[in-house]
Amino acid sequence: MIKEIKSIPLATFLSQLGHEPTARKGTRLWYKSPLRQEHTPSFKVETTLNCWYDFGLGRGGNIIDLATEIYRSTDLRYLMRCIADSCPVPSVQTVASSYPQRHSAPSMERFEVVPLEHRALVAYLQERGIPAHIAKAKCKEAHYNVNGRFYFAVAFENVSGGRELRNRYFKGCRGRKDISYLPWARDGPSKECAVFEGFIDYLSALTLGIISGADAIILNSVVNTNKAVPYLKGYTTINYYLDNDTAGRTALTELTAIYGSAVIDRSILYSEFNDLNEYLTNQSFTKNTLSNENK
Repeated sequence: MIKEIKSIPLATFLSQLGHEPTARKGTRLWYKSPLRQEHTPSFKVETTLNCWYDFGLGRGGNIIDLATEIYRSTDLRYLMRCIADSCPVPSVQTVASSYPQRHSAPSMERFEVVPLEHRALVAYLQERGIPAHIAKAKCKEAHYNVNGRFYFAVAFENVSGGRELRNRYFKGCRGRKDISYLPWARDGPSKECAVFEGFIDYLSALTLGIISGADAIILNSVVNTNKAVPYLKGYTTINYYLDNDTAGRTALTELTAIYGSAVIDRSILYSEFNDLNEYLTNQSFTKNTLSNENK
């Protein structure tokens, strides 16, 4: 399994995530880094060795090392699932055509998206402070098989047609990783946009009622910050609701460098918490506790 994952060409994996090379020099492909925003390409892929190196970060490695950076996780099983979901039929051809083709990595089969109704999924979101009517209005339900076993998850679509998937035990993506863009109204864009790291935080903001009238962009990973830049043009106010961690602060710096005073850091609202959803669930827990004590 690990060998098959490592055999997936890095160029194929990056393309599925929306990154294409800006130049090719012999066996080397040059990209604008998928791990940060930059104007001069300094991310190299050596196709014969199938390895990468980011000169700006001073780090490199194989496809699993890259997934570790992109998905910000060291859980090997989770990383392999993310890679397999992005490249469901991995190309395992080698430079030497005499090498035999290997079996493909496990992928999601019989993938179906339906309205969100499953009680376990609705309950999962409710546990995270999201009421059923908001969850059902903004999310779908995905059913799929992996290695003959049936699974289901909350599904949230991105602009490339990929789906962010969540349940109590799994966090991943099916299809190309990309941002999600949600205009508030169909009759024209707002002058205000709210930026979130994940769709759970977006649902949290709707629950709290703090983004009424504003368009929304969900990065679905801070590595997608540069993909949000074209969508943010024209907004006079960009409200920032990312995580209170190093990655979140870095993304804030990147957006502020481009849009200046239009970017407003709203994370002060939940400064004592890691993210907006943690703030929401803490409020919900406090209210329920007080309500039970007063009965």
